[in-house]
Amino acid sequence: MEQTKIFRLLWQKREDGGARLLRAYGASSKADLPQQIDGHPLYEIAPYCFAETSRLPEQLDWNETFACDASDVPYLTELCGSRIEEVSLPDTVQSIGNCAFYNCKKLNRIRAGANLRDIGSDAFMNTLSFHRLTLSCRPEEASGIKQILSHISWDIKVRFQVGDEVFAALLYPEYLETYDEIAPAHLFGRSITGEGFRARQCVRDGCVDFAGYDAVFLPAQAEESEQTLSAMAFNRLRYPYALTEQNKAMYREYMISRISTVSSRMIRKKDLDALRFFCEQGLLYGPALTVCIQEASALGWTEGAAELLSRAALGNRGKKNRYSFGP
Repeated sequence: MEQTKIFRLLWQKREDGGARLLRAYGASSKADLPQQIDGHPLYEIAPYCFAETSRLPEQLDWNETFACDASDVPYLTELCGSRIEEVSLPDTVQSIGNCAFYNCKKLNRIRAGANLRDIGSDAFMNTLSFHRLTLSCRPEEASGIKQILSHISWDIKVRFQVGDEVFAALLYPEYLETYDEIAPAHLFGRSITGEGFRARQCVRDGCVDFAGYDAVFLPAQAEESEQTLSAMAFNRLRYPYALTEQNKAMYREYMISRISTVSSRMIRKKDLDALRFFCEQGLLYGPALTVCIQEASALGWTEGAAELLSRAALGNRGKKNRYSFGP
């Protein structure tokens, strides 16, 4: 995530000496919050902190002050509602208040640490563009992933990353929860559609149960779209944390059976890293690779066509070497 300084923070000192962020002001839609505010560790994101409608105290007392003052910079604006797109929370943050991101319709990515465990009600209400969560910890470290996911029913990709190293990436599909009235008793029956709900339950003691997550894939094939399933498989193969050989074979089999469709989508997105991965893993080769070269050329994507041509040439040389016994 791009590092963007927040120039002005309205905060409140907590009884335990930590800081509670009330409001943020900056010149960018990407907010990288500091670990400390005036020497106090940032522990809490207050209710409605980034919401369009604020819930600030009517009067500010001495504990509520502006930090990182930049009042001489005229273009600072409240980072709230549709003016915020990415937020990076420091590892010190432990809680997010009620409706903290309410109606942040352009918010698409949040980074948080393993200490974030307490999520207020409706914290992510109407943040339907929020599809990427990065947890800055290793998968074996306990985190608040289950608490966060319990507030998000739409599809979201979760990545475990420390520095530049990505340890695991998981796609949690969307699910739909409805309640149907059972007459004449006026009781309500709960109905859940989509394997995304089951996948979200695969957390044990704050850590993802990867075997449980992988077990969701087979039943998901009866409900989820090809695009969702291929994304699940691709992420597990690319970052195979705690991936057994049996589950690896399951994901490979699915990817090979859909490789033409998936590769075509990656060509339209110009995702060269994904295409390289497909070739390196033996998922994309032969006639399917030839079709990809033609598609890249037709789109005028010179870099992609050249890379795929070189991959095809390497494959052909390998075949020639395997079957050539002469000098």
